[in-house]
Amino acid sequence: MEEIPYRNTKLLLQTIPKGTLLFRLVKRPLDDTRGVLLDDGTRCIIPNYNVFFYPNPFAVKLALGKWLKDEHKGDYMHIYTLIHDIKVLKLIKPSKYSRGHKGTKRNFIKTCSAVPKGCMPQSLSTYDPCLSDTIISKYPEVVGIMGIPASDSRDLRKSLKKTSKRIKNFFKMTEDSAGNKGIPELVLHPLVKRPSQQIIVKDTDILENNYKLLTKIDINNEAKLLKFMDQHAVYNPVTFYYNYTE
Repeated sequence: MEEIPYRNTKLLLQTIPKGTLLFRLVKRPLDDTRGVLLDDGTRCIIPNYNVFFYPNPFAVKLALGKWLKDEHKGDYMHIYTLIHDIKVLKLIKPSKYSRGHKGTKRNFIKTCSAVPKGCMPQSLSTYDPCLSDTIISKYPEVVGIMGIPASDSRDLRKSLKKTSKRIKNFFKMTEDSAGNKGIPELVLHPLVKRPSQQIIVKDTDILENNYKLLTKIDINNEAKLLKFMDQHAVYNPVTFYYNYTE
């Protein structure tokens, strides 16, 4: 397994292959590839611009049900595929690190509220994981994090107890060093090379993205979501995600 040095330790990397399926409930999908829209019509992408994905289309509703009632994130599950292989920090076993290490001083991972928001219109979340400036500058090809969000995973396991076996089959659990059990979330930067400075994106700019939109399906149309998974998703036990097949 590939490793990178950081201070006096080594960090595990996971390669996620081209064609991997990524699932995201989002109201403004253009934000996922081109950044957040600003008042002047340009868009903002910062070094720690995070886009969150799950390995199947059912996880968001089961893990974030309470939150979704308070914040309307749209009615469509957007399904992306990776355009090429990517490398992410692996924060599940056998790594000795987890997303919980984001509260540790001088660490490679930190709470997003502790990093500069730059051109972003709002401050970043305390709950979300971001990378240190050192990791970003030394390893721009590391475009994300694979880890288990502790609170979401607890809510997910509770919801799965009331879920049909058909849907449960699409949940392949793993564990991190802190003992959190769940499905790994991918936190990805949209660009192939993570920038060390913020980028202001204009409509005419051509960006090299890590992923592209494949299709979208109504999140409440369970039959159609199941049909998509049955016809187009092949499980990859190395990544805990699914590969797309036509």
